[in-house]
Amino acid sequence: MKIIKIPHSLCQSPKPQLSRSSLLRRCCRPVSVWSHSYSSSGSSNSSHDFSQAKFGTIRAEMLARPPQLSWDVMSPTHSSLLNLALADFVPESCQAPAWRTGARTIGSVDPSTALPQGHHLVYFPLQKAASELCRDGTDPLHSPDGPFARRMWAGGSVAFGGDDDFRLDSGSAVCWERVDDVAVKGPEGQEKIFVDVLREYMRKEEYERTRLRGLPMTRGIRERRGLVFMRGVSKEQARENLVAAAKGRGRIVKAPNAPDVSISLTPTPTLLFHYSALTFNAHLIHLDPEFCREVEGHRNLLFHGPLSLTLMLSLLRSQLDPDEKIHKIDYRNLAPLYVNEPLRVCLRQIGREDESADRGKSRRWEVWVEDQDGGLSVRGTAMSLRSSE
Repeated sequence: MKIIKIPHSLCQSPKPQLSRSSLLRRCCRPVSVWSHSYSSSGSSNSSHDFSQAKFGTIRAEMLARPPQLSWDVMSPTHSSLLNLALADFVPESCQAPAWRTGARTIGSVDPSTALPQGHHLVYFPLQKAASELCRDGTDPLHSPDGPFARRMWAGGSVAFGGDDDFRLDSGSAVCWERVDDVAVKGPEGQEKIFVDVLREYMRKEEYERTRLRGLPMTRGIRERRGLVFMRGVSKEQARENLVAAAKGRGRIVKAPNAPDVSISLTPTPTLLFHYSALTFNAHLIHLDPEFCREVEGHRNLLFHGPLSLTLMLSLLRSQLDPDEKIHKIDYRNLAPLYVNEPLRVCLRQIGREDESADRGKSRRWEVWVEDQDGGLSVRGTAMSLRSSE
């Protein structure tokens, strides 16, 4: 296995101090959007001329892409619709607190309600027209282009800030996003490009105080998304992949421990559609069975990577005390999950409760998702915190 890396500096020149009125004008004016022209062919037939120097050029170009801003209004709409989308699939204990206390319509949610942890995933949608997307419906900001036409969600992490960082009060907020690292792994002809995407979610006031001035965010949600891009396949290769996928996983790895608590569900096309709509996600692997089978060689629609994360966070939230919050979660996607195939979301506390002067009381958790054969599809760890009395 080879790993190709090029040193990358994020140093920036000092920026002049600006008045608040100047900052607001910059904040509200249109932001230039990075764009790229993409090849229409996903075939790997012409892919073997990619040298190490070529990969280095790809990495340097991707790291030079400017950050992308996605503004949103923190209304209760998307959070409430996510509750509705999950209502037939998870127990009420795994729903958001407002839903459990009777706020089951958009208009009944109190504006002081905190954004449920994990619900940020259905806000800050990609704001590009269909003609600006990649061939498979994905965001061109993340794509290395060329023969690397197949994208999968490899994993990531989320670190949550304080309780009052986001409220469903229709205030303005923004997602600041950039490609943070790119690595190439695998033998020649079978390379995979791993793209690390940094996303920072903050209220408008925090953005004006920090990122707009070239300073790091201090309050908000910090998320990393790991994406892997693989070479496109020919129709013959897609058929071969489809035959292999129909046989199931060749090697099943199971969790070493039994869960303390778990929920089981069978995702339907309706659930996948609702989640795609809520996140404005046009990736065809979640929407078009024909594309899945004939272009990428999957046996059916794929379950969303962030939907797995949503379910893991929902189950973890259900096990916390009233004064306890999720502090962070790290996870890896090990194998795909498919529509109409049962899955199980599992949770287990690791060890005893710890306490420190700076963080308060904490608990550590194992969290994972099993496929219909009981094999690990997603595996992660999490930490919850509550204030010391």
